[in-house]
Formats: sequence, C-alpha cells, structure tokens
Amino acid sequence: MLTPLLVLGAATQGVSMPTEDPIIAFARDFSGDDAAIVAAAERYLAAPPTDEETIGFYSAGDWPPRHRAFLATVTLLDGKEKLTAVEDKYSYELFALWAEAGVIDPATLPPAAKALFGPLIDGAVPDADAAAYRARAWDSYAQATAELEAHIAARGKALLSVDATDGDTMLFALVAPAIADRWRNRALSEHQGYRAGVRAPMWDRLWAHLAYAMRGALVAEDREGYPPGTPRRVEEIPFAA
Repeated sequence: MLTPLLVLGAATQGVSMPTEDPIIAFARDFSGDDAAIVAAAERYLAAPPTDEETIGFYSAGDWPPRHRAFLATVTLLDGKEKLTAVEDKYSYELFALWAEAGVIDPATLPPAAKALFGPLIDGAVPDADAAAYRARAWDSYAQATAELEAHIAARGKALLSVDATDGDTMLFALVAPAIADRWRNRALSEHQGYRAGVRAPMWDRLWAHLAYAMRGALVAEDREGYPPGTPRRVEEIPFAA
C-alpha cells in the first residue's frame, strides 16, 4: 500500500491511480486520509454490508456487493461531513451552505454567477423580478456554473460530484486539484447499467433538482430540457483501476 505522500507524488508524475483497490483509494483521498474511514472502507469491501442503514440507500441490500461497498463508503464520508449532500427539494440551499462554509464568497462571485445564485444565497427571488430572473437563469446557467467552478478553484479547491445513484440526493466534494485530476470521471461500481463514481459537477442534474425545488421560480414549469450549453452527464465513464 502506498503512503499518502507517495500517492500524491505518483499523481504529480502522471500515474493515474494508486495501486490499492480504487474504493480504498477513494476513501483515502476524499476523507483526507482519515484512518478510521479508510479502515471502514476496507471492511465494507471485504464484507459488503447488507443493511440499509450502513449502505445508506433504500432497497440496496441485494444490490451487487461492490456497489454496496462503494455506497456504504460514500454514506460514511457524507456522515463524517467529508461531502456536501443536498436533497432535490432543498437544492436551492446549496449555495448558501457553500457561502456559510467559506467555499464561495458572495461578494466576489463573477457577474453571471452572482446574478443567478446571489438571490438563492440571500434566500429569495423577488416577486417583481421573477420573469427577468427566469430568463436570466435560462440564458446564463451554463456560464454561471462555469464561473462558480472557476471561483471555487481560485480559492484552492476543485468541485466534483460524487455520483452514487440516480436518486433525489446529490453529493458534492471539494478536494485538492491533484485529487480531482486523479478521480474526475472515474466509475467505482455499477448497478443495472448505472455507473456510480466521481464526475465533473453534474450541473444538468442540479438544474433539474432546482427546477423541481423552486416550483416555477427558476424556469417555467412547462419548459423542458436544459439551458443552452449545460454540460450533460455521460454514462460511459471508465472504471478506476
């Protein structure tokens, strides 16, 4: 097993992954090398849990063993506040959570990001501005999310999605750029054709969650699809190895 120092050194020299099982390496990198979390991931991999409380997802007890081990690791990381989880109906709270945690600075957000996400940080979209806000959201969402990623990067972290299932909760990770480069768009398990793993931020899914949560305040309820230029989730990402 490589030490954390050697893992980082390998990443900087172009080696794509450490030699331990990718689920263990994922737990190590995304926990900040927390020994208890890594040990738990090793236990999950050796004997994948079957109880929903440990796995963290309903009806998952008979899912494939490796998938259960990955989901349990993700659930533990979330429980230890190594990830940010947001349920679809509360998705508009994500930006305020990041502001409170110092991940973003509302005062210095770039223009498109500030115009779109500023009202969500403040807690409301003024009724008088609703139509203009919906138009701005549709026209600028792709630019605003790109600006948000760049803003976070300028503050020293890279934003990733931890894509566990296609359910109603999204999980985000803030990691060092070297760790992000190692894990971005890598699968760790699969169930019924759904590749779970680590991805670039899934702004398309967040848009769908925001639209559901905001009930017409973000986008007219009869408007379908995604704003122009929104990056789309691609199923066939390679498995980490």
